[in-house]
Amino acid sequence: MSPLRLQTFGNLALKTACGEDLAFPQKALLLVCMLRLGDRPVLRRDEASALLWPEADREAQHINLRKMVSRIRKAQLAYRSVILDIDDTSITLGDDGQRLTIDAGCFRRDETSLETMLALLRERFLGGKLPDGPLRRWADLQIDTHYHCLRERLLSLPGEASASPDTAAMREAAFLLLERNVHDEPVRALLEDNAPSARQAMLSTADGQASLPTLRATATPGSTSSDTRLPVYAQVVPRVQRALTVTASLPRLALLPPALRVGASRTLTGTVAALIDDIAISLCTLRNISIVAPHTAKRIQESNDKIAMLETHAVSYLVDTTLCAEGLMVQIIFVPLDRVIWAQRFDLDVPFSSHRKVIATIIADSIATELQRNQNPLVEYEHHPDAYRAYLSGARQTKDLSLPSIRGARRGFREALQYRRDFAPSFVGLARTYSLEWVLTARGDKGLLHKAEDHARLAIEQDPESAAGYKELGVAKLYLGDLDESLEALARAEALSPHYADAIYSYADSLVHASRPDEGLRKIKRAIELNPLSPDDYFWSAAGASYFVGHYQDAIDYIGRMAHQSSADRLRAAAFAMLGDIPTARRYRRKDREANPHFDLDRWLSVLPIRETWQKELYREGLSRAGY
Repeated sequence: MSPLRLQTFGNLALKTACGEDLAFPQKALLLVCMLRLGDRPVLRRDEASALLWPEADREAQHINLRKMVSRIRKAQLAYRSVILDIDDTSITLGDDGQRLTIDAGCFRRDETSLETMLALLRERFLGGKLPDGPLRRWADLQIDTHYHCLRERLLSLPGEASASPDTAAMREAAFLLLERNVHDEPVRALLEDNAPSARQAMLSTADGQASLPTLRATATPGSTSSDTRLPVYAQVVPRVQRALTVTASLPRLALLPPALRVGASRTLTGTVAALIDDIAISLCTLRNISIVAPHTAKRIQESNDKIAMLETHAVSYLVDTTLCAEGLMVQIIFVPLDRVIWAQRFDLDVPFSSHRKVIATIIADSIATELQRNQNPLVEYEHHPDAYRAYLSGARQTKDLSLPSIRGARRGFREALQYRRDFAPSFVGLARTYSLEWVLTARGDKGLLHKAEDHARLAIEQDPESAAGYKELGVAKLYLGDLDESLEALARAEALSPHYADAIYSYADSLVHASRPDEGLRKIKRAIELNPLSPDDYFWSAAGASYFVGHYQDAIDYIGRMAHQSSADRLRAAAFAMLGDIPTARRYRRKDREANPHFDLDRWLSVLPIRETWQKELYREGLSRAGY
């Protein structure tokens, strides 16, 4: 039979020379891997059974091994191959097992290129799914060996290689190594050679100051005017090593590759991708944060469950970058609270290929500054991780605008308070659930709103400098009909955190209810711009604002962008009715009736907090045409 190949990175698999998978017990392949890579030529049967089934009792281990041996022999007979030689007491490699090639073996060969090592390390050794025990510890030692070999190969490259076509591979290798050991100074030096300061980048510009690009920076914390144009060199802050004083392990930051939105300039995609690379390199020069390697960040970006991936990789901060029609959007999310702590948009008015390192320095310095500002919440998270985990469990569920999810979220917030009685984020979360339940049930139960107000005030009492408490107070006051107090609280929230998209969304919603839908529409569009991966309620609010300015198709389109659209069926029915599509309007009315059989139009309009009569009558007209 032709030589076989054992694949250990990604899926553990036995393959023929032409790539065909051979059916062979997975646990048996683990033994092949250990014998092929280990120093021992033989495993005792009792030792092998204990390795493969560590949680079973001794008798069960022996039974499981006998069953597996039977399957191995059948497979080897079918393939006319002897991969494992098994007798009554021991297991060794057969002739074909000794001859097979194994991908992990390349790390021990001098001729293996850096690119080959990286191609393997982009996948997880043995799938990364081994249970705790001796086998897992053995695998961890193998992984340590892989990275040691990668480091030796990287540092052995000639100095002039930094200018060769292998630069990208060298950077990726350095990222991987620093992800494992942030204090590896020889490796860091390789990246610092590729991360000149902003001053150096400016001095290297051929035409001097006049040729520097202009950025329009918006939503900058503390800024007084979002429309002020600043030259790049005026925004550069001195590069310093910002020490994050933490009590446990260093915070981990994932910088996601840029996402493209509708209207983005395709000609800029390559330059923006290079810009993100420059930002990552600049951040790696900081000694007090650990940067997730780019290939891991890409997996997080592509994952259907980003939160689970962030937890798996212990990420504290997520930096999300988006290229849209308006320019480059950068935002930092504090993962334990699932909250945007900083966001800024750059209008790239001129080609910036030759200036990207300057821009990268600005963004990297801004990120470092915001991590310093967020030091206290990070330390709090490290001291009270159980409270944050329970809170995050609740926060996830509020993204689904349905009663079961909202009530489930409430349980998560209450659990967090059991771990810490003065945990302000949980009071914020509880206030939000009560306000949302009032909206979803549409019964006018003011008791829910008073609970929302009480919990919002508790949040403000615990953390008066947080915008979140004021935001929820503004929402509760809106639905209670206290529109002036609502706008006052939401203005306070925006002043405390000009980049807080959730507060801006709520402010927009209050403006709509205050019969200023045109202003509300402008503000909700800004919130969506700040948070391109917007939750459903942003689009719901935008749909409402569009309806009240007479843009009925826009209202329908915004609802169509919601992940869970059924909660807005009533508004969608009214919009279709105003467009004259009565059959479609009545179809959505029926769907809404199924979810809310007790809905009463007159009662709902009587409690709906809208300042001017014309607005209520416009809503009544649409719903009446739809058959309510």
